[in-house]
Amino acid sequence: MKKFEILRYLKKFSLLIFLVAFAGSVATYLYAHGKQQYTASVVIRYTNSEVKNGYTPDGTPLDVDEIYSSSVISHAMELLGSDGPLNAIRSRCSVTEILSDDQKTINDALLDKGEEVTYFPDTYKVNLVVDGARGEKYARNALDAIMQSYCTYYTEKYVEQRLSLNPSANLLDAGYDYYECIRILEDDTNDMLDFLKTKKDNYPHFRSSETGYSYADLYDIYSRFKDYVIPELYATVLNGSQVKDGEVLRNFLANKLARSAQEEAVQTVRRESLFELINTYVQKNTEMNAGIYIGEDQTVSSDYIMKQLEERGAGKNAETTYDALILEMVGIDKSIAGEKIDRAFLQEIAGIFGEVGSGSSGSPEQHAALEALIDSYEKELGEYYEIVSATGKELNLAISADYLKMISSVRVYPSVNVKMYLALAVILFLFVGCVGAVGLGRLGDLINYLLYTDKKTGLANRDRLNLCIDDLAKKLLPEDFTCFVLQLDNLSEISKRFGYHVGDTLLKDFAELVSLMGDTDGITGYNGVGNFIALFENCSEKKAQIVLKVFDEQVERYNAMNPEYPILYTAAFSTTSEAGTYEIRKLLRLATANLAVGSGKNSTEKSETGRENA
Repeated sequence: MKKFEILRYLKKFSLLIFLVAFAGSVATYLYAHGKQQYTASVVIRYTNSEVKNGYTPDGTPLDVDEIYSSSVISHAMELLGSDGPLNAIRSRCSVTEILSDDQKTINDALLDKGEEVTYFPDTYKVNLVVDGARGEKYARNALDAIMQSYCTYYTEKYVEQRLSLNPSANLLDAGYDYYECIRILEDDTNDMLDFLKTKKDNYPHFRSSETGYSYADLYDIYSRFKDYVIPELYATVLNGSQVKDGEVLRNFLANKLARSAQEEAVQTVRRESLFELINTYVQKNTEMNAGIYIGEDQTVSSDYIMKQLEERGAGKNAETTYDALILEMVGIDKSIAGEKIDRAFLQEIAGIFGEVGSGSSGSPEQHAALEALIDSYEKELGEYYEIVSATGKELNLAISADYLKMISSVRVYPSVNVKMYLALAVILFLFVGCVGAVGLGRLGDLINYLLYTDKKTGLANRDRLNLCIDDLAKKLLPEDFTCFVLQLDNLSEISKRFGYHVGDTLLKDFAELVSLMGDTDGITGYNGVGNFIALFENCSEKKAQIVLKVFDEQVERYNAMNPEYPILYTAAFSTTSEAGTYEIRKLLRLATANLAVGSGKNSTEKSETGRENA
């Protein structure tokens, strides 16, 4: 059997090794990628003073589960431009508290004592797990969107209330008369002005990077609407007494007058009650301070009280219960005065439209122009509402940094290290491929030895030669393909004279010399009864002659060392280019015929030279 040679096996099955490594690596990659998940994490900290007691800035209990509430996740998906079931995303979100080692020790000690732990953490870790198919980038962007959404939600709910004013739209289609439409639009404008005034006073330096507006800019815009657009609308509707339906308008004005009178009556009752409360407070306060003296027979004066307040640091900022009551009364008086002014204005308007019948008033052209103005202002209010809303969201996001801080940026961790698994798979399957190649190679050697190796010579046997010839017979031979036929002539004689064991030794020695023939791809085999065949590619006639010459020299050296048992042989060859045939069986027959010619030569010459070359 052939010698155990690992490199030979690896070279022979190199393609198989590559295919095993490649297929195994691909399978490992697909498996690992299918199991892959990405976990995006971020650490947040609540910074309001009451968080240590478990409260938000407005005093309500802190609920960190709101981070993955439906409203927050839904808005985050809008920001991300992604679709999908909210419950699936919510179920993959988690929030865990982060405690220092010292605090953990304290909590454990309290629990061991059976005492209740009342510590409220201010730092939490937010996790989001996504499938590997979505990728690492999606995990990071999704958690970014969730935290941005939550910051806005948290600020709007607990710090700065979001904009709740909705501009009116499609008033004409809703059946309102022209004057009613203008009145409603005026109310919308005034409500927005009140909202914007508070914002610009509280955040005078804020300017939205998205819209480019500050609250002062927006307040000025709505002020111009109030000062110029609304009066223009009123002037247009009042000039010519433009009415869609006089009866509807009169009912509207009558209802407004009735509600105004009712509101004034309610406020008047409130004022009377408040006035009585103020008088009672003054009386009780005087009685309480009657026993306080600066000196003999001297009560505390108001000048003395104010002096004490100033000395104690309150000064002009001090506000007493009495002050609050007075301020409330002033507000009621303003409300009553406003209702009177509004009612007088409504009565004037009613007088203007008093002569209008139940139908319309004004020309179709005037109506069209007025409706165009109303529609235009509705649209403009809607556009600026969106600007105010976007500005408010950006403000709330900026404000949230004062109450909610991101301790770390979003980090993404894969559940499976695909690169490491792939590298290990390549190494493993390369090893498996190499082991398999060695095993297959050695198995091939064993099979070849058992089935296709002559046990006496160690060369390919007749069956192996037949298989090789059958394969070659399926195609035309190339140029310079040579077939050698060699015959050990004295094998039978040596076996008879000295025994078969000596003959077998001579046969084996001759086979070793035959196996050394040629330096190109080919096969040498034993055909039985001392007959050998060698088939070589790239072996021209000239080269074949050299091969036989070298073989002769090897035989002569052998015979010199073994004069008692010399090798006597005959050799012949046939080459495709010289013979003019490219079929293996014809070429073999020609070589055999040449061998027969050689064997017919004088036996004395054979004994002298060791062979006959036909």
